[in-house]
Amino acid sequence: MKDTETFADEVYFSGKVVTVDGSFSIVDAFAVRGGKFVGVGSESQIRGLCGPRTRIFDLNGKTVFPGFIDAHPHMLYRAESHLLRPSLAEAKSVAEIVARIAGHAAKTPRGAWITSTPIGNPPDYLGFPGRLAEERWPTKEDLDLAAPHNPVYIPASAYWPQPAIFNSIALECLGISAASDTGPDVQIGRDPNTNEPNGRVHGLVIYRSNTPLFRKLRSSLPKLDPRELQLSLIKVMERNLTFGVTAAYECHLNFDFAELRALDSRGDLRHRVIGGYEIPGSLDDADQDEWISAHQDATGFGSGNDMFKIVGATVSLDGPTQFGYAHMCEPYLGPSGELGNGVSAFTLASLTKLARKAAMTDLRLNICFGGDGAGEIAVSALEAVDQEFPLHGKQWVLQHVQHPTQDQIARLRALGVVVQTYASVEHSKGADMYRRLPAEKWRTVVPLRWWIDAGLPVAQGSDGAEQDPLFHIWAALTRADSRSGESLMTDAKRVSREEAIRTYTINAAIVAQCADRLGSIEAGKLADFTVLDRDILTCDVAQIREASVVATSIGGDIVYGSIREQ
Repeated sequence: MKDTETFADEVYFSGKVVTVDGSFSIVDAFAVRGGKFVGVGSESQIRGLCGPRTRIFDLNGKTVFPGFIDAHPHMLYRAESHLLRPSLAEAKSVAEIVARIAGHAAKTPRGAWITSTPIGNPPDYLGFPGRLAEERWPTKEDLDLAAPHNPVYIPASAYWPQPAIFNSIALECLGISAASDTGPDVQIGRDPNTNEPNGRVHGLVIYRSNTPLFRKLRSSLPKLDPRELQLSLIKVMERNLTFGVTAAYECHLNFDFAELRALDSRGDLRHRVIGGYEIPGSLDDADQDEWISAHQDATGFGSGNDMFKIVGATVSLDGPTQFGYAHMCEPYLGPSGELGNGVSAFTLASLTKLARKAAMTDLRLNICFGGDGAGEIAVSALEAVDQEFPLHGKQWVLQHVQHPTQDQIARLRALGVVVQTYASVEHSKGADMYRRLPAEKWRTVVPLRWWIDAGLPVAQGSDGAEQDPLFHIWAALTRADSRSGESLMTDAKRVSREEAIRTYTINAAIVAQCADRLGSIEAGKLADFTVLDRDILTCDVAQIREASVVATSIGGDIVYGSIREQ
């Protein structure tokens, strides 16, 4: 008689189980005990783990993958965005925008700020103001009519260059007048005849959060209710489950994790979260030392549990190409047609100094950058630190990388870094955007093939935009412009289905520093998996983005959907 501890709690038969192990093995059954996979193989092999209390599930030929891991989700951004009122999504005219704001103003206390969603359709907000009937942005006068007794703020999108828009009361609250001078990073729109502000302010985006006007704006807006933010985070995670996401690596622009910690303490996290702090770029040398000393919970292998863990920290060098903020070696056209190279928040010397401090304290560093100029700063800084503190085996992370050179990738291989990026850039930004780049640079935007051929693990993330991993797997295989349908695929970008799937499973687990527990269906790992309604290894490529999730499991518990039990 077998000891009951050798029997499985659950077994799953008759599936196509894509393990994403080292050989990308495909089997038809697996077993779970105590929240972990204890057997993976053929049905005859797994039958031996069935006991009198084992629950048996029939996969009915469905395809099973490891739970997807979003390596760059911006969950807090999503949650905050869902709390903005009113929503201006799908608004077709300035008149409709005014009507929605007026409707919200009617139930808002006099003097209270009204902060709407950006103008346009999420997640990319493309084509505005041209897609509005009036083919123009609202003015302060439009917003004054909508809310004469409340300051109104329409934020700029974080994904596409557009102005923030204010009414007269909001401009007055922020001290914006005909005499205002905000410097080169923020431009106040003005009436050409009177020089008075027209309500539009360009450059007031998170990438310019250190500007005085942005700081003043943030300090003027009311704080979000923590309970509402936590409920919104729960909804974001619940939606992730519908897409088969079982873990998220949240390590960009997160200055603290108060809301996620609160949810974890109550057992309210809907999926696993591995997080890392953002190091404020404005810190001076002494403040950096103090900051690192105050965040010891992120050093070494981090702190936390299997549902919520903190490990490492991020420093951001530049911003998105479409804003003209990516620091490139050669000049390129910005959003208004101006030539520029973008800028880096760190010099080689300052980044080297900070990276050295991270290495000394065993703080796993994430470096976020887009342009090849910023990339050269990052690679050179890491090389300098590696001379004193060998980095190979530390798996430091490069995030958001869009424009690496082959020389940079070769040098990074020797340092043992891991990489996070996203292949949906053509879909969201389009051919016209990337052809603003010098020469044939568009051909090597997010060159997945180069990373893979160099032997560097590369993961994808949603970046707060399209939430479905299957969309991003499809995008990696097509590299299609959403406006024209044109494919911008090149040899530098081309990957196989197996390779694309790895970017959202085992490679994402490596980036999140949890590949010993997640990312593949193997005995001993946590039993996170997702069941799809079709086989994305064999279906037409176009159907991959149309596939849906039948069930999602975390630690062996079905947390979304269902599977028939025998």
